[in-house]
Amino acid sequence: MPTLVLSNFNVFCAVLGGFVTLYGLVSHFAKERLYMSEPLIAVCAGVLFKHGTQWLRPEEYALNDEMNLEVTTLAFTRLALGVQLVLAGVQIPARYLKAEWKSLAMLLGPGMTGMWVASSLLMWALIPNFSYLHALAVAACITPTDPVLSNSIVKGKFADQNIPVDMQNLIIAESGANDGLGYPFLFFALYIIKYVMHNGEGQPQTGGGHAMAYWFGETWGYVIILSVLYGIVVGYLARLAMKYSKDREWIDHENHVVFPVVLALFILGTCGLIGTDDLLACFVAGNVLNWDNVYRHDTIQDSFQETLDMLINLAIFMWFGAVCP
Repeated sequence: MPTLVLSNFNVFCAVLGGFVTLYGLVSHFAKERLYMSEPLIAVCAGVLFKHGTQWLRPEEYALNDEMNLEVTTLAFTRLALGVQLVLAGVQIPARYLKAEWKSLAMLLGPGMTGMWVASSLLMWALIPNFSYLHALAVAACITPTDPVLSNSIVKGKFADQNIPVDMQNLIIAESGANDGLGYPFLFFALYIIKYVMHNGEGQPQTGGGHAMAYWFGETWGYVIILSVLYGIVVGYLARLAMKYSKDREWIDHENHVVFPVVLALFILGTCGLIGTDDLLACFVAGNVLNWDNVYRHDTIQDSFQETLDMLINLAIFMWFGAVCP
């Protein structure tokens, strides 16, 4: 007798596939006529399928373990951002970080600092019994502009008609770089809380001096500077390897197009192993990979990267909608 097999895998595939299929049929209308972004639609779908219909059950996927669910969400987010950031680095023009370093320095320095301070002051004023140091820590998490969400204003008909190309490139570069540069803001507050407010509980050393030593040494030195150098080296070696292989006709078109994606996976894994900033390394590597504009020129007519970008957006934001309270 035929029976229904309502396993989580079957239901998840049916829901995700059905949603992407239905969305695809009206995607142009939703984006170009209603100006609704893919992340917003996917989050709403995730909320509906989890809290409305109970078709998505993230807790069961994580074996009803909250820690497993958090680890899964973190890994999923790292994967999505890593791929997006390498693609963002590839999309901007050749040598863009060098050519526009002054503009980026203003946005990533005073710009991010202003957003950080403004967000923390707002939280401190609106949330009762909330210390300013804790407000600084939370504000650091929302200060970076998301490279996925920024796509809604730099891609599509609206962007082409209303946003100059130079501004589009600057937004892509800033949103790609500031994800990784949010760490100094976050750990500045966390180190002060740990070593000054809590007097270094469980630590042999306390005080503001040790907090600043950790902030400059670990956060800036090991996390930020090391990730930038690592991204430069990996991106440069990848560009040389691709050129060498392409000149000898060793690489086919499919692998040439997907190269940044697998490069992102490699960087995510290796940076995760050594504990440095994988997101910043991914963006830097993507830009260095396209430093001579050869890769961007070779793949500009191929839509695989945009298609993958869309699928990642829908999947990750549907997941966010499903796991949110």
